[in-house]
Amino acid sequence: MGNDEIVDALELLVKLWDVHGINEFKSKNLAFAARGLDKYPGNISSLSESELLQIPGVGKSIVKIILDLVQLNSSPELEAMLEQTPPGILNLLKIKGLGPKKVGLIWKELGITDLDDLATACEENKLETLKGFGKAVQENVLVYIQFLKQNSRKLRLDKATQVAQILEDSLRQHFENVAIAGDLSRNCEVISELVFLVQSSEIFGAGALINSIEGMEEDFQESSPFTWRGKFQSHLLDIHIHIIAPEQWESSFFQHTAHPKHLSAIQYYKHFQSKLISSDTEVYEVLSLPYIVPEMREGFKEFEWSKHFTPKDLIQYADLKGCLHNHSTYSDGKNTLLEMAEACRALGLQYFGIADHSQYAAYANGLKEDRIIAQHEEIDQLNAQWTDFAILKGIEADILPDGSLDYDSGILSRFDYVVASVHAQLAMDLDRSMPRVIKAIENPYTSILGHPTGRLLLTRAGFPLQMNKILDACMANGVSIELNASPYRLDLDWRYIYEAMDKGIYVSINPDAHQIEGIKDMEYGVKVGRKGGLLRSLTLNALDLPELKTFFKKIRS
Repeated sequence: MGNDEIVDALELLVKLWDVHGINEFKSKNLAFAARGLDKYPGNISSLSESELLQIPGVGKSIVKIILDLVQLNSSPELEAMLEQTPPGILNLLKIKGLGPKKVGLIWKELGITDLDDLATACEENKLETLKGFGKAVQENVLVYIQFLKQNSRKLRLDKATQVAQILEDSLRQHFENVAIAGDLSRNCEVISELVFLVQSSEIFGAGALINSIEGMEEDFQESSPFTWRGKFQSHLLDIHIHIIAPEQWESSFFQHTAHPKHLSAIQYYKHFQSKLISSDTEVYEVLSLPYIVPEMREGFKEFEWSKHFTPKDLIQYADLKGCLHNHSTYSDGKNTLLEMAEACRALGLQYFGIADHSQYAAYANGLKEDRIIAQHEEIDQLNAQWTDFAILKGIEADILPDGSLDYDSGILSRFDYVVASVHAQLAMDLDRSMPRVIKAIENPYTSILGHPTGRLLLTRAGFPLQMNKILDACMANGVSIELNASPYRLDLDWRYIYEAMDKGIYVSINPDAHQIEGIKDMEYGVKVGRKGGLLRSLTLNALDLPELKTFFKKIRS
């Protein structure tokens, strides 16, 4: 097992113990150990018993559980708890606002073990009768159940990419020409189905080849001679595989990669219904239209954008000069400041911006003043060693409920830049969210508005914002807006990038990296940024270091 899998298993065991009301002291100890293991930067599975005991919170009984997970890919304690727990309880544990103890109460008092029954109980006002609940909790639970159901058959871009790569490799063993199409080919942040094209002259034999791949489960009622439909490796995501004759390949590829709204906008079928194309560029040349890159073919604002810009103007990963939102072991990161900086330096970047959590985020080991001073002293020492690289002193300052930033101006003025983000009290309507966020943007120390809506894709909807007014405030105050590149967020939504650029607002592609591996999440940010037409010239971290420092100074002045 990898580190994440070990920690996930331990956290699940903690939740199940709490659901069943097992020894609270034992549960808290395991939860503390899981946090310590989550921050461990090395390979947990390679550690000996004595080495495991050195990790904060890990005692002998917990070592036994960890070793079982490493050696057996399971744990007798976890298996025993799963056997005693109805499977549907695991889905109830996904509901935001319902901790394990409340889930246990719902199960024991109302006999509810699945989402459908819980939704019914909410509609019948049964949940608010339980101790510690109430009408507001009941309403939030019902909304979240609906959210989970709507997203149960979808995957984030990163997960869908991983599944698609496995299946693509398998298909290539049987077909010479294979291509990913559909939403994934356009780098959509959430994928509802995986679409592939395979080239074959033997249409009726292709289905048998597909079915020979391990893990393929065909839906014979939905399939047709030209399209295989089904599942792969028990993933809920629908798989569509179109079997294409060689002479139709280019035409089919264009049709299955572009969004129907894009095809409609260019009246594709009117002009090409009986005509085959040799390349996608031919489509635009025949119609006397500017070429649109595949990721932008959404039928949204791409043609309006193309009146002023060309694909050469789009941001590319190679254009990035640094990254500005990262965490280290000073707060809740897994790697030290030096390790994170050296990883960026090895990638050929010019600068690394540290933005550990501020003191309000106590759950994330947020920095109090003494630790800020210590971090800044370390940064000064490290910067003195390099002539080709620099660490910038940043902070991810919490936007407090009243819209003020964590720390007073005396402390905020010590940073090169400030990423202002909402992390707490996310359940807001527009009347609460708009004044809170706009006040933070207007703070003279705010440099970048971090993950603007606070969304977690497929897990938590973002809080509502009138984005046009948020962007107006960023423009008026010279504040950059973050495209948080973590595939869990990808927030700012790409649809608002067009408007941000219209207002001349710099977009900062930030990985929000909590470990070295997370730095490369900027690749997802670039993919989604290009989808929204993000220009190199308006990407904050595509600026050289002197230009970036000038930008930050202008905001302060």
